[in-house]
Order: sequence, then structure tokens, then C-alpha cells
Amino acid sequence: MKNEKQFFHLCSDGKESRDFITSNKDFVAAMNIIAVCAANTEASVIAFSLQDTHYHFLLYGEMTECIRFRDTLEKTYRHYVSASRKDTGNAVPAGELYPIGDNDYLMNAAIYTIIQPTKDKKPVMPFDYPWGSGSLYFRYRNHIHIWHLDDEGNTLQEITFGSLTSTEKRKTLHSHSLSIPEHWLICGGIILPQNYVDITLFESIFKTHNCYRVFLGNSSKKEEEILMRMAQYKGITIEDTEARRLGSDTSKEMFGTSFPRRLTPHQKIKLAQNLHRKHNISYRQIASIVNLPEDEIRRYTT
Repeated sequence: MKNEKQFFHLCSDGKESRDFITSNKDFVAAMNIIAVCAANTEASVIAFSLQDTHYHFLLYGEMTECIRFRDTLEKTYRHYVSASRKDTGNAVPAGELYPIGDNDYLMNAAIYTIIQPTKDKKPVMPFDYPWGSGSLYFRYRNHIHIWHLDDEGNTLQEITFGSLTSTEKRKTLHSHSLSIPEHWLICGGIILPQNYVDITLFESIFKTHNCYRVFLGNSSKKEEEILMRMAQYKGITIEDTEARRLGSDTSKEMFGTSFPRRLTPHQKIKLAQNLHRKHNISYRQIASIVNLPEDEIRRYTT
């Protein structure tokens, strides 16, 4: 069933969004926007990591909700960038959603998500990286997470979201229409990830501390498997302009019009199936070409 809950790897390509995060202010904003997305969709955040040019998430939920999480993330971050920068550049990553099947792939994807800063040669371990969820897992109950400490190691005071003024709430969320529960905790300006990350589900993937330790020693072979699975699912990648050209040409060939968005819903599905099977165009690109929801495209082309 397409609407069953499952795990998804959501990630973006750093080559396409080199201006994603340019300062600590951007990191804090992105962290808080993740909280907004978690509070306003039924996608569960299991793990995540933000890098300067891209992001990685392990999500759990129905495909439609995980797509909604991604779209809300992009829309809200785009609003933040537009309001805070003169030159937006290539700031908003286009995320791709990859379903996860077997358990070995799930464990590899979970680790791959949180080791990104270390893998990208930052001098930091995942559990000491503030812009991801690595500090949350397999810890003692009274462990002080990294977001509770300032740069000098002093403990910061927690406050509730409900204690903020209306102006402070909007500045924290970067949204006028979306909110989060009043009792969620904030520390150092960051909506704490333990408010919304499903720590228990992450730990259940590995079951024991030792299993987690073994998988943290990520090998190049495991990384190659992740990249291979992503490539197999996504198919051949082409530029958006080329994808649109193929969409127009194929629409003209099949239905006599070069404007796919003018087709009937049935014709759009037929065109989507052709573009995916013949040209391996991504679901995201096809959804834009025919102007149908991505989850509908996936439902009828897989």
C-alpha cells in the first residue's frame, strides 16, 4: 500500500544550493524551521543533519506527509532567506525523497544521516555537532545535550515557546501561519530537537549500544551502498530545463500540444509514466512539468 508508513531518506544536493547556510544565524533559523515542519506535518523526524550546502533527514510516515514535510521546509526557509538576505542566490535546496526498504539499508541510512559533518571533514564528532540530532541517541537520561551549553560551557536556561511574545514567536518560527506547541522548550534561541525527534524509534533501529557503535564506524563500502541505492531509485539525472523540454516534446508527440499543464488528468498520468520510464526523469521534475502532486506521480508510475 502506497499510504502505509515507512522510512524515508530525505536529502538535497550540495552542488545545487551552495548558499543554503552562510552563517550561524542561518543554522539557527534552519533548526527552528525543522521544528515547525515537524509540528505541522505527520512525518516523524528520526534523525537529521544540516550542512552548509545541503541537508539529510531520516523520516518516518506516509509518503504524502513526508513530501509535505519537505515542501514546508523549502517554502518556509525560502521565506526566511527572502526576508534576511539581499541576494538569495542558490539558497533553497531541492530535496529528494528516497524510500527505505530492508533493515540493513535503514541502519546505514540512519548513520549516514548523522555522520555528515565528520564525513565532510569537519573536526567534530556527530554527538558534538550542534546542527544535527547526533547528540540525542544512546545517552544517559540526565545527559546535558549540546544545545543547553554556550561557547564557554555555561548552562543556558530553558524557556517555553508559550512564554515568548507574539513578535518573538514569529521571529523564532520564521512563519506567520504555522506554529508549534506552547510547551515546547527553547534554549539559546533554538527550539530543542528533543521536542520532536523520535529518539526511541532511532534507538530501536540499532537495539543496543554496541550495534550502534559498530555502525558508527562507517566504512566507504556502506557509503557506496547508500549512494548506489539513491542513484538506482532516482535514475538518470538531468537539468530542469532539459526535463521541461522533454516534457513539452513528449506531450506534443503524444497529445498534440506542447503544454503539459493543459492536458487532462488522465493524459498527465500517461505523460508522467512515459517521462519516468523512458527518460528516467525524477518524480519531482515530472510533478512540476504536469502540475500534479508528487505523491500522485509516484503512485501511478511505480
